[in-house]
Amino acid sequence: MGETSSEIWQDDRLGRQEDAYFLYGFLTGQVEKRLKQGKTASYVVNVDAGWGGGKSFFLERFERQLRAENHIVASINAWRDDHAEDPYVAIMAAIDKAFEPYVKKESALTTAWNATKSNGGRLLLKAAGGAVKVLAKRHLDIKSEDIFEAAGKGLIGEAAEVTVEQSLEVGSKEIEKLFDTSLEKMIDHFQKTTVAMQNFRQKLGKAISTLDGMGKTPPLFILVDELDRCRPSYAIQLLERMKHLFEVDRVVFVFATNSSQLQHSISGAYGPNFDGFMYLKRFFDRTYVFGPPDGRAFVEELCVEIDPAKLRSPAASIADFIEDGRKQLDIDLRSISQVIDIIDATVTAWRHPSPIDLTLLFPLVATFHLKGKAEWTTVDTDALVGWHYGDVIEDRLRGRIDRRVIVQKSFQIGVRCSERLRDAQELGEKDRQDATTRYVYTMFTSEFQHSSTQAESVLSSLPILVGNAGRISATR
Repeated sequence: MGETSSEIWQDDRLGRQEDAYFLYGFLTGQVEKRLKQGKTASYVVNVDAGWGGGKSFFLERFERQLRAENHIVASINAWRDDHAEDPYVAIMAAIDKAFEPYVKKESALTTAWNATKSNGGRLLLKAAGGAVKVLAKRHLDIKSEDIFEAAGKGLIGEAAEVTVEQSLEVGSKEIEKLFDTSLEKMIDHFQKTTVAMQNFRQKLGKAISTLDGMGKTPPLFILVDELDRCRPSYAIQLLERMKHLFEVDRVVFVFATNSSQLQHSISGAYGPNFDGFMYLKRFFDRTYVFGPPDGRAFVEELCVEIDPAKLRSPAASIADFIEDGRKQLDIDLRSISQVIDIIDATVTAWRHPSPIDLTLLFPLVATFHLKGKAEWTTVDTDALVGWHYGDVIEDRLRGRIDRRVIVQKSFQIGVRCSERLRDAQELGEKDRQDATTRYVYTMFTSEFQHSSTQAESVLSSLPILVGNAGRISATR
């Protein structure tokens, strides 16, 4: 028995199940509509979200949801596969893997898919740009840099590139003769490749049409993740291959990208004046932008990989404290993701048995993010006013009892005690200490038995550690 939706999306903290529900209905509806209209019933959608927006989580769960709906799904991690010479191979390998459980002896799918792969192998040889250059160099052994620069990167451009190197050693008439011969071969090669591409699309379409007889539901979904992290040349090639080879009835591509990053990458490949946005519009039928996530859920998602054993706070959880701090300091979601990244790097590098207290760490990291300095004295403690945990109660016998752990006070006392453990030890000797003082005292107790009371606390090293963590934080 397959997975249920509740099982698939049970740890969905960002509300992506609703996005998946809409996109599934939209994409299958678009395929049906195009079939009725007599158009090529393929579709390409780009799911757009920034770093930390849950793109990879969405694709992984969307794939499981599609399988539960009886679809065959091919999944591609473009960044993992960009070592390949041609992304066409990676796409075909993903489809082959997706078809593998259903390809049995003497089945219609087996016959159709084997024919598709056979044709695809020949197509790969014909379409490989390198093969064109090898062919010409075999006849000409020529190199060009300046001549034919205006020819661009199309068919004539390739012919020009491979026709002109060492041209100084050849007479002008010979160059014209060789170029004419080479161009004739290129045109013939181009025409054969075009026919091979048409044959490939027909055979792939036939393979997909057999899915109904196999008990599977078209369309075939191809999910592509991490395209924005690839080499620009590989990303461009993948998009081109998809457009030219896989625009086939009942084939749906779903990309998940940070579109601004992808546009920047493509513009960098073509030059600063190249319009990456308009280029991408050639390939994507629609772009679906994830809505802003709930702040608390967003923070919780980003905190998943932080080791909770290395942190402590007066809040119920790490995510609760950081979300309260985000609101207290009015930090937007993009910035809080960078703050959490620095916290994670700091915690990962922490090698002491006593945990780091977030009442010290969070204000220091937030200040570093805003000001570029990780120093106790640069923290604006006035901005912490009003941030506390616990409450004040009235007791008939003891009167007013303040049970609040006040973050501003905890930070101020904690910084002082980090510089001399003796000050921290003295906190425990005071009578009728308030909740904040007791809290700060427990921040240092694990160090008392291992260090001289005249020594600094290991927490005094936090400013240096945060500064280093900020320099190694993620650049995505």
